[in-house]
Amino acid sequence: MLASLNHVDLRFGPQEVLKDVTWAIQEGECWGVIGRNGAGKSTVFKLLLGELEADGGTVVRPTKERGIRMGHYAQDLIPETQGSVLEEALAAFGDVERLQHEMRALEHRMGEPGADLDEVMERYQRVTETFEHMDGFTIRARAESILQALGFGPADFERPVETLSGGQKSRVMLAKAILQGQDLLLLDEPTNHLDLPSLRWLEAFIQDTDATVAVISHDRYFLDKIATEILELELGRSRAYDGNYSEFMEKKEQELELLERHYEQQQAYIKNQEEYIRRNIAGQNTKQARGRRTHLAKLDRIQKPLKDRRKVKFTFPETQRSGDVALVLENASVGWGGKPLYAPLEQLQIKRGQKMGIVGLNGTGKSTLLKAISEEIPFITGRARLGSQVKLGYFDQHHRNLDPRNTVFQQIHAVNPQALKQDVLGFLAKFQFRGDEVDKPVTALSGGERARLSIATLIRHGVNLLLLDEPTNHMDIPSMEAMEDTILSFTGAAIVVTHDRYLLGRVADSLLRIHEGKAEFREGGYEDHQAWVDLDLSADDDAGSPEPETPRKSPSSQAKPGPAAKPQGPSTAPSQPPKPRPIDKDKQRAVKRFEKQVAEAEAHVSDLEAKLADLQKEMAAMDPADWQAFSTKLDAQKTLEADLAYAMSDWEAAQGALEEAQR
Repeated sequence: MLASLNHVDLRFGPQEVLKDVTWAIQEGECWGVIGRNGAGKSTVFKLLLGELEADGGTVVRPTKERGIRMGHYAQDLIPETQGSVLEEALAAFGDVERLQHEMRALEHRMGEPGADLDEVMERYQRVTETFEHMDGFTIRARAESILQALGFGPADFERPVETLSGGQKSRVMLAKAILQGQDLLLLDEPTNHLDLPSLRWLEAFIQDTDATVAVISHDRYFLDKIATEILELELGRSRAYDGNYSEFMEKKEQELELLERHYEQQQAYIKNQEEYIRRNIAGQNTKQARGRRTHLAKLDRIQKPLKDRRKVKFTFPETQRSGDVALVLENASVGWGGKPLYAPLEQLQIKRGQKMGIVGLNGTGKSTLLKAISEEIPFITGRARLGSQVKLGYFDQHHRNLDPRNTVFQQIHAVNPQALKQDVLGFLAKFQFRGDEVDKPVTALSGGERARLSIATLIRHGVNLLLLDEPTNHMDIPSMEAMEDTILSFTGAAIVVTHDRYLLGRVADSLLRIHEGKAEFREGGYEDHQAWVDLDLSADDDAGSPEPETPRKSPSSQAKPGPAAKPQGPSTAPSQPPKPRPIDKDKQRAVKRFEKQVAEAEAHVSDLEAKLADLQKEMAAMDPADWQAFSTKLDAQKTLEADLAYAMSDWEAAQGALEEAQR
């Protein structure tokens, strides 16, 4: 075990931040750490790093003294040196530099007359072994390779760190953490300043590295690619799940369904007992009635489960229905200083109800195009023409349509002051503003709350064409899901600029890619054109998108594809008989291992199903008045149902892994 938190509690003054949090990090794992903003994700990392001390419980830290080579990345890290980019990346390897200097000195002493050669050679061997253990011979080359993968060219290696932008400094610190973390990597939001090629490199690196990795991230697509375990922090408590983000969501949904069932069962039981007490408290059975009343007073009540993870079921109809065509771009291009960023789009129509995603690298003109359509800046060439009865609304990252003097309620009520209070409250509830939240000042809202209120204001104004510029930036995952549900439920047209691949996959039905001076349009969503969007130019995306990769460290990992086939020679070359394919012993072992896992999982499911059936028969035959026995059986049923849900999930994972290994 590399590190752990064991029943940890932590308070900041009167606020209880963590409650009985337990987490064990084992070798070879890749953890995704998720939770709402303020749930304590970064706090957990700070406990492991020794920057905070727990109020209760124990913390096992990944220290040098335990021989663990750890790297840590966070966005607020400050460079150690005032040197160059390469010097900062290598700053943590001062011991390597010292050992290298000593090796050179010892080599020089070997040639000096009168030196104690045996003593010098013994010391040289020890120093060399230590130098090799610290990867001294390869560390500089590795540093340069990682820096290039994160967007730095060889000419940047000697640039002073102090001349870099904030995003560039963050990428240097990420490279430094990757170099350091040969055993364990703790990464806090590492994807925020990465372009798509760098992000894809990081995904591949984490999938292939031998180091254990723990990542705090709101990028759900990234978590699906790399995570083999998920740690969720919710209301200060922790829960660990096997699998990536999508698998976590399935298991979480199953848990919610079970919890709802148990809540309803307990409510029925409470109602039954209260009815018995009402009928018998003053009669012959008063003693039993009082006993039941005492029991109800001590009963551990199940809280009504929150359903905010469920997909929202509502629509935002257009206040004024537009024509079939919402927007037409004619010979349109945008840019700055009179210079276009890409060749003009000859003709592009956006239909009513269409959801188009705009993708491309930073600086290609995506947000600039939205500004031109909304008439904030002029087009370089061509124009945008709105369709019949179209009312446009522009969502920018600064939420300039919000009045800082308003509360949440006032912001929406001001759109139509004649609206009834209940109408405004009902509208706000669709955007997850309920109870006291409607009285919060706009200035006190989080970034995700401001984004939700901003798009709510636009929709309340009755727009039927939405322009959305990075609508999920700086949001936690629940806020992202709420934003996606809002876009999907909007019956008008929407154009979305985003780097969020998960959002793109959920909402976009067409794509506009701006790349290398060209703007190209395609029908279909992200999964239809994944390689094209990701700029994976080596992939033949016309053949269709590849299946999503399963994280390397997961038990259900796919077998890695073999080397690419060599190109065939000219058609006139003599045909060669195909060579027999050698037996893949690794594949045979994997198939046998997964067959065993499937058999064990099936047996476990059957055993749990039998136990649950027996228990339910016992409960059906019980005396309803025996509340103590009924409560005990209800707890046992709850545990068995939860175990069965996890066992079914494990069986499905093992079956999927077996099918993949047999291909």
